[in-house]
Formats: sequence, C-alpha cells, structure tokens
Amino acid sequence: MVNKTAAYLTICLLLITCGLTTGTARIFDKIVAYVNDDIVTKRELDVLVNQRAVELQQVYRFSEREARGEAERQREELLNRLIRQMLLLEAALTLKITVNDAEVEQYIQEFKNRYQIATDQEFKEQLNKEGMTLVAFREQAERNLKAEKLVMGRIVPRLQVRDSEIQTFFEENRDQLPVKSDKVDMRHIFIAFEPTQADRDTAYSNVEKARSEILTEGADFEEIAKRYTSKQNPTSQAGILIEATTDELRRFPAIFQGVLTNLAAGEVSEPIEGNEGLYLFKVETKDDKMTAFRYLIVPLEISSEAMQAARQRSVEIFKKLENGEDFNTLAQTVSDDVETRENGGYLGVRSLSELNLKTRRIIESLAAGAYSNPHETESGLHIFKVDERNSPDLTDAEKQQIISILRQQRFQEEWDAYTDSLIANAYIEIKLKE
Repeated sequence: MVNKTAAYLTICLLLITCGLTTGTARIFDKIVAYVNDDIVTKRELDVLVNQRAVELQQVYRFSEREARGEAERQREELLNRLIRQMLLLEAALTLKITVNDAEVEQYIQEFKNRYQIATDQEFKEQLNKEGMTLVAFREQAERNLKAEKLVMGRIVPRLQVRDSEIQTFFEENRDQLPVKSDKVDMRHIFIAFEPTQADRDTAYSNVEKARSEILTEGADFEEIAKRYTSKQNPTSQAGILIEATTDELRRFPAIFQGVLTNLAAGEVSEPIEGNEGLYLFKVETKDDKMTAFRYLIVPLEISSEAMQAARQRSVEIFKKLENGEDFNTLAQTVSDDVETRENGGYLGVRSLSELNLKTRRIIESLAAGAYSNPHETESGLHIFKVDERNSPDLTDAEKQQIISILRQQRFQEEWDAYTDSLIANAYIEIKLKE
C-alpha cells in the first residue's frame, strides 16, 4: 500500500507550486526568492527539503540522519527546480492554454487512485491536514494540467528516437542492458610453448608408466587419469566416460577422431602428443552408432627458456603482420595449432558469451578485419583476428525499453533547455544565503 505520508507531501508540493492562495498570505514568512511578480518563502522551500528527505529514506534507503543531510545539501537545487516549475505555470497562463472540467476530474481521480485514497471524505480530510481546500486543489490541478500541456506541446514532439540511436545506445550501454553477445568470425595464430627434449622424456616416461598400470596391473583408467591429470588441472574432466554418436564424433578434434576410429572396444591407445600434452585413450564400448571412451593427459612441462623463445617468436610474427603480411597465409605457415593451421587459423563463428573472460575482452575490442597483440595463455600465445562480427538483433520489447530510456534523457535535456529560456527572460532574485 502507498504510504499516506507520500500523499501528504505530494499535496504539499501542489500547495507550493500554486503559491498558496494569495501573495499576502505569505507576507509574514521569510522570502528566499523573487520570481517575476511572485515569491518563494522559506516555509515552501523547507517543505520541499522535507519531502526530499522522506523520499531518500523510503526509496533510496538512506538513514534518517543521512537523508536529512543530503536533502539540505540539495536545498539550492530544489529551489532552482521550483522556480522552473513556477515559470512553466506562468508561461502556460500567458499562452492561455486551456483545460476542461473532465480533464480536471480525471486528474483528481488519478491522484486519488495513485495514493489509494478510497473516498471523497478521506480526500478532503487529507487536504485539510495540509491546510488546503478541495476548491484550491482543483484550481491547482487545472494549473498543473495547463503546464503539462505546455510541456507536451513544446517538448514531446522533439523526443523522436531513430533506429540508429537505439543501436548506438545498445552498443555503448551493454553492461546496463540484458546480456546479448555479438557473434564473431574468428581466426588465430597459435605459438606453442615447446618443451625441451628432457621435458619430453619425462612426460613420455610418465605416460608409459600410466599405460603399463592400466594394461599390466589392471588399474582403473579413471583413477589413473585423475592421478596424472589433476596434478596440473584439478578441474579437468579427463577420465570420465564420454559417449558420442558417429555424427558427434566428427565434431571432435582430429586427434580424437583419428584414435577413436581405429581403436576397438576395450583397447588402450599408444601415447599421442597433442596441444595439451600426451594423451591416452581407452574405448569402453563401440558400435555403428555410438562410441563410449575415456582419456587422460600427461602434461608436458615447459622450461622458462622455452617460454621465452615462444614469446620472441610471437613478436617476430606480429611484426610480419604489421608489415602487411597476410594473416591467413602466416597462420598456414607458422601456427602451431594443427587443427586450424590448414584453414588459415580459422576458429569458426563464436558467440562472445562462449569465450573465456580473458579472450572475450580481447575479441570485444577488435573491429572486423583487426587482429590483436600476442595474448599469452598457459599453453602458448595467441594472435586473434576477427573476420566479421554481427551484433544481435534487439527484440521489440528491448527496443521499447531503450526508446523509453532515450526519451527520458532527452525530455530532461529539452525541459532544462526550455526552462533555461524562461529564466533568461524572467526577473529572478534569490535570497537563499540571506
């Protein structure tokens, strides 16, 4: 239910904008501003400050002390806004903008509905508590409607939003809107951290030991996989049972396809070197439609010297790109990614949401046709290139949400500009500091 205090304060605000009933009724109060032939008193401004303090408490969850302090700091801003409202009302009266009785009645009924005022008697009682009569409220409602018509006629026609503005706003404010990811056509050149021969010998010794435990000692493949793989990658899924149809298997990396095609059920493969290390595969079951298998990885440890050599190599490749060499051709000749090398490093069309956070940040900053600096990962360095990128289409509901935001922003800009022009042609004297 709406807090009745909010209703009282809104009525009080209506009271302020109409300047009570006559100028003489306020003569004994301290004057804080002259606005043409009207005045603003300290009491009127105090009410606005109190209203703002309550709003900060109820809507923005300020403590009572914080709300009071912040509202006081906004006193001058609140006075400025009140002056602008007064000038709008004055302009509406000068331009002889009219409203009819039906419009006033609708305004009053909407006010009562908004604050859940059930009966006319309750409405009169609340007005009386604020020192206002129903007649005075109706007069102020009429004045407010005239000011509203003035604003609608002067400002609203300027609030049209073009499609290009909707898309620009979306691109610039993705973080504040429902998540939508671009789809990008990607390539990369991969420069691997190559192990030394001593590193290779150690890894091959470990993988042969694992294979022997499985074949000779009858050790459980999954347990062996966890033991060897989890040393370097505790979250790895190596060793779990994977089931893939014939069609699904065709989408696996070539290293998986080649081995699993030739292995029979129950067989364990020889060690096979891949990007992440040395692989062992075991086929559990196999038929014309489905293959169930497990695998493990023994990582190849990389020396610091080998890593530095890869970094230097990536710098040299990047210089070639900067000198105008074709990305696709370079990928075919220098990339260490055997899966994509023949296709010029082509990674396919990816949604940005599919990429890990570090890679996404790099790709997001690249325009179509641009390539990145070398980007280091645990296994090597990548130079990414975006061939094309496609922004997602906004739904009608999302477009309307953006249009609403843009219109609200533009309304405030136009409201400020119009009331600035009214201020420029008005006599205003502020005595707030006095």
